Amino acid sequence: MHIRKFTFTFVLAIFMFVTLNVYAQEAENLAIVVNGLRKPEAGILPSLSIVNLDEPNLKKAVENEIIPLGLVIPSDLEVQGNLLYVLLQEPDPFFDPRGGSIEIINLLTRSNVGSIPIDSDTTPKQIVLIPPSKAYVTGLYSNVIYVVDLNQKSVVKRIPCGPMPDGITVLNGKAYVANSAYAKEPGTWNISYDDTSNVTVIDTETDTVIKTIPMPINTNGITSDSVSRVIAVSAGIGGWNPQGPIPGTVVFIDAVTDEVEKTIELETRAGGPTIDSMKRVFISSGGLLVYDLVSEVWTHDADNPFTDLGGVGAIDQNDNLYIARADWTGGRMDELYVVAPDGTLLNTYGVGPGASLVTVAQVQSIGVAAANVNHDGVVNILDLVLVASNFGQTGRNLQGDVNRDGIIDVFDLVRIAKYFGQDVN
Repeated sequence: MHIRKFTFTFVLAIFMFVTLNVYAQEAENLAIVVNGLRKPEAGILPSLSIVNLDEPNLKKAVENEIIPLGLVIPSDLEVQGNLLYVLLQEPDPFFDPRGGSIEIINLLTRSNVGSIPIDSDTTPKQIVLIPPSKAYVTGLYSNVIYVVDLNQKSVVKRIPCGPMPDGITVLNGKAYVANSAYAKEPGTWNISYDDTSNVTVIDTETDTVIKTIPMPINTNGITSDSVSRVIAVSAGIGGWNPQGPIPGTVVFIDAVTDEVEKTIELETRAGGPTIDSMKRVFISSGGLLVYDLVSEVWTHDADNPFTDLGGVGAIDQNDNLYIARADWTGGRMDELYVVAPDGTLLNTYGVGPGASLVTVAQVQSIGVAAANVNHDGVVNILDLVLVASNFGQTGRNLQGDVNRDGIIDVFDLVRIAKYFGQDVN
């Protein structure tokens, strides 16, 4: 009787697959949020929250604090395919020089699949991926760019850089590193700024420095338009510092000649930048400002900010903005905002404590790996049996929920049928 019921279900699944061409969603559109609050006495440590952007139920969409990161300081994250690379620093009460690592997260299985150590006494600050298998990491206190082989999971080269390298971006075979050139007195919060801030240009094929471009004081943010321009931002200096206040500055670099095209001084300190496909540059400076690279005008200035929700953490393929707002008190009022290109607030998600970094990803959720329910390396009858035995169950992270829609049903059988007999690479 059980065999007949199973056979009927399997045949029905094949029939639906072949004749109706009914597909569950082939990919998941995700936002990944780093929760950076460290309050071990309250049981709060940094973690990752994952938001399913395709799920209409905003509470159900969030897998909160699903991946623990430990007693660390998260500093950056990047996505390539189904893998998330999270850059972490070891904790220090005064943020003095320290080591760190790159943690590799499989977004499909929601699991940590590897770790790459970065030198001690360096304070790894930002990471950029250079496909197919290389990454650069800025070493803030070591004045070094670490060349990482992602396949070997190790640092393979160290490139001497400018003073206090912070932000980094890659364009047309070159990496541009923003060197902030500040000095910190160990064991204190005393910081001084030199006027030697610059951008180091590195040939990513040979991993060699090819040029240094002078910058305004405390230049630490940098991005590109993905075509021919690099945008660097000087954060300026706050009024609390004896050298301040100094307002921020935006610098536009021609990525062909690597010469400065134009410099714009702002009214207050600055953060960012990020840029969308319409060539709009978003900068935090007394509100979220917008500079149009095409028309070369401010469409939103300090008197008319784009939004007051905060700085842009990520931008998706539809030019929606993702802004994380942290509740550093531990009161769990942390939120992720999704804002449309016209400034309309689309969605607000409740995320984990200290929500501070965000990126977006489109991962191939339905594939051979997902269909191999029992993880034996091949999609076969045993996977079908597991799905059938759990048929009708609902919830998260169920064994057999191949399409990750929260219920084990005929659509999961359809997916296994699609990949039946295939090996997991």
